[in-house]
Amino acid sequence: MASEPTSTPIEPTTLTPLPPPILLTPRLHLRPMIPDDAPLMALHASPASITAYMSLAFSYPYTLQHASEWIALNLHNNLSNYVIAERSSPDKFIGAIGLKQGSDVETGTAEVGYWIGDEFKGRGYVSEALRGIRDWAFGLPGANSDSTSTSEGGGEFKYRRLHAGVFSENLASMRILEKCGFEKEGVLKEHVRTRYGVVMDLHVFGMTRGRWEEVKRREEGARTV
Repeated sequence: MASEPTSTPIEPTTLTPLPPPILLTPRLHLRPMIPDDAPLMALHASPASITAYMSLAFSYPYTLQHASEWIALNLHNNLSNYVIAERSSPDKFIGAIGLKQGSDVETGTAEVGYWIGDEFKGRGYVSEALRGIRDWAFGLPGANSDSTSTSEGGGEFKYRRLHAGVFSENLASMRILEKCGFEKEGVLKEHVRTRYGVVMDLHVFGMTRGRWEEVKRREEGARTV
């Protein structure tokens, strides 16, 4: 049986060389996971506040074994889940953000998910990370892309749409998505039952490639004013 998560801060050992980041933002370093991230991942994921609005796939209590198994799964299957770290300390895990790719008729779409340790909330880090991975994802080339590809037609790029589902009481996450240009597309009534037995609506947010291009133009225009 896995042991209970410790409340004592654990420093990462950084025995494994850090992989290159997938992207850098003004304050953040987003990179693939490494096995040495497990202690800090377990530490930051252990409070009940982290899992309150998560699916049951995110275990609670969250232990070092859970973290190690999740990292191994990501490395083995090359999943698109990434570490959020501060640029000043790229080896220190503070949260995670990722994309769950759609399949079959939903190929070309991805569900966005994210979380950050309680002590790092209120700094705008999640919004910054979401903007970064949003831009990174929409910039990824598709399997049939070439050097002459443009956004017209949509087939030259990997993703045409990003989306997220948010429990009705998770107002902070809704604000983050709206701040990053995602649009509320609908509400699925009584769609989820939390790990504590509470039934909630699921609010659906989305962003198409066309919407992203519009948001980027607006953001870039604001920076030049």
